[in-house]
Amino acid sequence: MGGWRDMSMEALEDQYSPSRWSPRLDRDTIIGAHLAVTAAGTERARASAQTLLHVPYGNGDGEKLDIYFPTDPCETFPVLVYIHGGYWQCLSKDDSGFAAPPLVSQGVAVVAVGYDTAPEGHMDAMVQQVRRSLVFLVEQYPRIRGVYLCGHSAGAHLAAMVLSTDWTEFQEVPEIKGAVLVSGVYDLEPILHTYVNDVLNMSREVAQRNSPMRHVTPAVPAACEVLMAVAQHDSPEFRRQSQEYSQALRAAGWSVSLLDLAGVDHFDIIEKLSEDNYILTQELVLQLQAAHD
Repeated sequence: MGGWRDMSMEALEDQYSPSRWSPRLDRDTIIGAHLAVTAAGTERARASAQTLLHVPYGNGDGEKLDIYFPTDPCETFPVLVYIHGGYWQCLSKDDSGFAAPPLVSQGVAVVAVGYDTAPEGHMDAMVQQVRRSLVFLVEQYPRIRGVYLCGHSAGAHLAAMVLSTDWTEFQEVPEIKGAVLVSGVYDLEPILHTYVNDVLNMSREVAQRNSPMRHVTPAVPAACEVLMAVAQHDSPEFRRQSQEYSQALRAAGWSVSLLDLAGVDHFDIIEKLSEDNYILTQELVLQLQAAHD
């Protein structure tokens, strides 16, 4: 078969352990450092923006949103929905507002989505929660003009699953105009053979049902732009997954660009979204402004 199927379990675990690939910090300190940066960035965002925190979009414990409103909202405004990573089992919306300041100052609302992480949450449920959060948003805020998704790592996987949604089972169809997928996992099957699945407890069927790579739908005329980003210091497997998913989308007629960002790892590739002059922040602002003009 080649590829990941030929790897030893040890090698596969290595490939799917992002903390082992950063040249900046060792694997024992990088996750703590990442949490500190995103928590501090979120605190700054909450202090400087008008917010509505812990807005319930459903009845589950984790089914809540944090909304950061634009500084000068126009009659209508675009919204960036941020879906956090953490391998579907840690992190939360409470540390996910760090990207808000550069965007709210440009007239964009930023929403950090909470979902029930494992072991309480199961993969099927997490995917449905993110979909329902979008439906709730567009129902509650008719002034929203265009939804943009941004997900990091496991959050990029959940955002990609949104792109394959059959919206006929929902009352409302969110107008998704763009998706920014950062260092994501788009085929869950390799994950089954790693420590990550100890908590997720996915069967092969669940992994296949929730692998965006297996559910690429043909692009419709209104299909959104997809911007994918991968870090120089992501593992070869993470880099391969981004490459292959971007090719699969392109083959199905989607408009996709893949940014390979030099000098960053799996963690600071997303942390830097709090900086105005970071390439990914600028790309996001451009995408959001272009659609709002």
